[in-house]
Amino acid sequence: MKRLLLTATLFSGHALAAQPTLISPMIDGMRGCESALNDESVTNGGEAWQACRERNESAASLIEASLSDIGPQVSEDGRFELGYTLGMPLLSYVHIDDDKSIHINRETIRQDLRVISDSSRSLVFYLFGNHFVPGDQAQAAAASAEDPRSLMTLADGSLPIDNYFSSSIYPWALGDDEALYQKARTQAMNAVLDEVCQLPQTDLDKIRAVTTLGETHHFFTDFMGGMGYDRPFEVTDYSEHSQAQFRQWLEERFGSIGRLNATLSSSFESFDQIDAPSKDIATEPLNHYFEHYDVHAIGEVPFFGWAYDESGEPFDIYVYLNGQFVGEADTDLTRLDVAQGIDGLEDSNVGYRFDLDFSALPPGLHNVELRFVTEHGTSPLQSYSLAVIDRQQNAPQEINANPLAATTEEEPPETLHFWPDYPAHQTAVYYNPLAALWNEFREHQVQSEIETYADIIRQSCFDDEQVFSHQIAPEFKGSWNPQLFAAGASLEANPHYSQGINLYGGIIYADYFFDWLEEKGHERYGVPEMHPMTHMAPEELAQALEHHHQSGAVFLSPYFVSIQGGRFESDPEHDRFMVSEDNAEYGSAQYFKALQQVMNGATP
Repeated sequence: MKRLLLTATLFSGHALAAQPTLISPMIDGMRGCESALNDESVTNGGEAWQACRERNESAASLIEASLSDIGPQVSEDGRFELGYTLGMPLLSYVHIDDDKSIHINRETIRQDLRVISDSSRSLVFYLFGNHFVPGDQAQAAAASAEDPRSLMTLADGSLPIDNYFSSSIYPWALGDDEALYQKARTQAMNAVLDEVCQLPQTDLDKIRAVTTLGETHHFFTDFMGGMGYDRPFEVTDYSEHSQAQFRQWLEERFGSIGRLNATLSSSFESFDQIDAPSKDIATEPLNHYFEHYDVHAIGEVPFFGWAYDESGEPFDIYVYLNGQFVGEADTDLTRLDVAQGIDGLEDSNVGYRFDLDFSALPPGLHNVELRFVTEHGTSPLQSYSLAVIDRQQNAPQEINANPLAATTEEEPPETLHFWPDYPAHQTAVYYNPLAALWNEFREHQVQSEIETYADIIRQSCFDDEQVFSHQIAPEFKGSWNPQLFAAGASLEANPHYSQGINLYGGIIYADYFFDWLEEKGHERYGVPEMHPMTHMAPEELAQALEHHHQSGAVFLSPYFVSIQGGRFESDPEHDRFMVSEDNAEYGSAQYFKALQQVMNGATP
């Protein structure tokens, strides 16, 4: 587990580092304006929006006042520029009639775009259209949801509609051009692009990047708290359209049912016979083995937990299978739950994880052992018995293990605190190759959705290099289950968009993230949402921002800055993220000071 300490030797002159990185906070209150905030008769955000529309006034002066508190428009050293993110909530421009006809309010689009002309600052243009549905999108969302094709379903046919802070969560279907929601969102995006591309070139030149849709992924039960492994494994999308897409994808992938059967050792007579796996062999009767689906069915089992040494002593975690070394666990992963639960622990990057591929292991009882390794010796972390069960569910037999030398220490050092969260000491797993294909297909759905809309943007007046995703990366969270989201393929380098990756917690400064960028080949990237969520020294946060600049960050968007001055009622839980010198929650005040440091040339 490492803590970021930057020195000049880290800055190797990245080709993009010569360009200023745009610090572009997400803005709360973008549809307000100065006269509305000063008008005592205006009592809420909705009234402010209406007043500003009537007065033809934008939020430009409010943005300017708030950003001026952070620093100059360009940092003294020229490495950073201070702008903003303009979110364009696509569904808020849509009205859907009872007969399902779609109408786009271009006047509202033009009003929202006015701030670009009124402000001299550069910006990130965020085409927001995903599962988060605030109040201004409620009508179009409710109407869209009446079309069954618009929503993804769980295996039992239920819809994982949920809430997150003050927003509703709608699991919009992926890749269905006939779905009402897809039609409405596409029409809205095309209208926004048409309007923005009519702006004078001087205004278009202010747009540094365009981000696509927002976080895009599959869904699961309990959106607020169900990201890990302690809930029933229930995921989307088992709708009729998605199942048909899966069969078509399999046919395109294998060409014939014979080739698929040869790969799976199955006996399907046609692709039409195939349903996506959805039943847990441990709790439900199966018609055949290929119906099995649980959290390990893709052939992987994660070994994760948390560990940190209060003395700062570095360590590695080695993993052994049946006495043979098979790799090192990833460390430096974000575990906000641990940092927020242990008094005095400022660093949230205490997670470790090793994903063991058991798909090719023979059936039987296997031994898995994790050990701490330091310059002083080795000590045990945890041992596990992993039962790999065959398709006939025969009782597993002990696998002969190679002798493994004892650790040099019987116990880890007293300064090393740790906890192995997962899996249980004795765990049984079943590999279903069709489940692995189903998960790969789900990732394909997510990737294709982002690519489709990124291509719409690329076909407008924006250059290819301006187009970014706005994506979540579950693998940065040590205890999250990436299968729930199926976002992995969308994080790979591709010709459709540059990576825009949301970063919350210590991952914003973690070595793991910067190593990940290099491994994936992301030489230029953006961070559409960014917050440390822990109490760190402003100097360390400023160093992290500098590291992002040197690593090719085109923009960094702190989440979030409010320009409403506390005038209107807000969500107290959400306000913990507000980047302000007066906000003691989540280290937000230190974050504000770090931004001041980089903009005023005071980076250590």
